[in-house]
Parts: sequence; structure tokens; C-alpha cells
Amino acid sequence: MTSQARPKAKLASIAREVGVSSATVSKVLNGHADVAADTRARVRSALERHAYPIPAFPMKGVRQHGALVDVVIHELDSAWAGTLLGEIERAAVRHERNLVVSTVETVRNRHVPPRRWLNQIAARGTCGVLGVLADFTGTQLDYMRDEGIPCIVIDPRSEPGPGMAAVRLNHRDAQYRLTEHLLSLGHTRIAMVSGNPYSLPSRERQAGFESAMADAGLPVPAEWTCEGGFNQRQARAALAALMALPEPPTAVAFASDKAALAALAEARRLGIKVPEDLSITGFDDIPDAENAMIPLTTVRQPVAAAVDTAMRYLVGPPNPGVRFVCESEVIPRESTAPPNPGR
Repeated sequence: MTSQARPKAKLASIAREVGVSSATVSKVLNGHADVAADTRARVRSALERHAYPIPAFPMKGVRQHGALVDVVIHELDSAWAGTLLGEIERAAVRHERNLVVSTVETVRNRHVPPRRWLNQIAARGTCGVLGVLADFTGTQLDYMRDEGIPCIVIDPRSEPGPGMAAVRLNHRDAQYRLTEHLLSLGHTRIAMVSGNPYSLPSRERQAGFESAMADAGLPVPAEWTCEGGFNQRQARAALAALMALPEPPTAVAFASDKAALAALAEARRLGIKVPEDLSITGFDDIPDAENAMIPLTTVRQPVAAAVDTAMRYLVGPPNPGVRFVCESEVIPRESTAPPNPGR
């Protein structure tokens, strides 16, 4: 087994191996001068043997007074990511922090920072980590906890583990209320094109849709639920398949604005008028949603509030495991209307 595949040893186990206290190991990691040279060498050797990230320079005092926040985000090339990064930059200016932005790797359907990332944050003296739709490995979480680096995730992609601080966006309730909007217009044949089933936000949106339909006493045929809500090509294919059914839906909810906008284009290609013949909804309220040829009914994510909450956590007193919830807002626009009685 390679050192990369081994789980990182805890400071306490390294201390026992070397025959010193955990405090001594911590002092070596943080560059304190009051450790004998031979002891320091033995501790560093053990740390290297266990692939424990070692700072490239003495760290004493850097985290307490540092001004660098590491942002770990799942992507950089989407409109939603651009909006969110803009809010993060503004929040960093307000709190006098600098930013380093990293993207993730996809490993077994999880979005995690690359292996080299730990050594990078150790070398640059990161004072906090802000994840967005990101996962962290056990090794990464252990290191941040042992080093006292606060970490918080906005919109966690999977259920946060014990001790992980998170800002949750209430996807389930938002999709429930968006479905209620369609029901209030008189729709009863409503389909849902969901996102990635490995994504917690996607599953919560699907659950909100199903709950609203169940509370209204309406069935959802299996053929009215499909994946493709985060992908434009799949969204086009999903809409075409739904509208080819013997009894097509009169409204389709997509798990993202990006997919819903692609569906608007596909509906136009198929000769289906929106909203006269079909209502379409999205999720996120990206800039293109309001500026589309047919302005899109959607859910506005509380991005600014979520970012501000996360940044305040990072610059405030330690509070591991705390959970925050930010509520979204349904934004009715021109892509939804009462169903056409002739369809």
C-alpha cells in the first residue's frame, strides 16, 4: 500500500510512535522554537512517513492573524458559479480577506479537492476554507480539524458529517413552493426533470416536487420523472421524450435554469408554445433566466446571504458542526400560465 492510499495518522498516534506528547508534535508543525533539534527531526520524520502535510515555513501566529481564505468550488464555468464567486469576492473585501480559488476532482461521484491541496493550504497559511458544492475526504477533514483551520460548506453536495459546518439552502421547500405555483395555475399533469442523483440538492428538489404532488393528491407516472436537469443536451432530449408521450404533461419543472433554458429552445423547435401550450420552470435565477426570450419562472437562491453567513463563520469564534439554513424565493415570470384546455 502506498503512502497516498494510507489514511493519515492522527497527531496523538504519531506522538505515541515518537515517544513525545501531542503538544510537542503540534509545536513542530507550528514552528515553535522550544523543541530540541533531535526531537524535531524525529517528529518530522514520522510526519513524513505518515504523509502528514508539513508547512513549508513556520506557521506560528499565521492562522490567528492570517487573511487568506481558500475557496473550493465544484466548477468555474457556469453562470451560477460566476454569481456565487462574485458574492464571495465582495464578502472577502468586507471582511478584509484575500482569496485562493481551487476546483475539485470527481472521485467515485464525489467532488473533492486534489491530493496536493492539503500541502498547498499548509504552505500558504490558510485561515479558513469555504467549500461550495464540494466534498472533503476524511484525511482532509482530520487535517483541518487538527490544525484548527475552520471549514464551512455552502450547499453541501452530500450530507455533512459530524463536526462539519454548513450553510444549507432549503431546496426541498423551494421546489415544493414552485410546484405549488404550478398547481395554483391549474396544472395537474406536471413532470420533473431532476439533476444528478448523487447530488444532495438534486435529491432534495426531487423530494420537494414529489411531496407537493402527493399533498395535492396527484399521481406522478414514472415516465414523468427523469434525469437531465443539470445538462442542456439531456434536458432537450428529456423534453422531447415527455412531449412525445400519449398523455404529455402540461408543465415541466427542471432542476436548473441552464436546463430549463435549453428546454425552452427545444419547445420552440418542436413547435410548442410556452406558456400557451406548456409551462416550464427552472431553479437558481441565473441572469439569463430573466433576460431570456421568454423570461423564466424559477427559484432565486439566497446566494448573498449564504456567502455572508459562511464568511462570518470563518472570521468568527470557532463553532464546529453548526448548521445554517437560508430560504429561497419563487420568482414567477412569463414561462408559466394556466394549462391549455385543449391539451
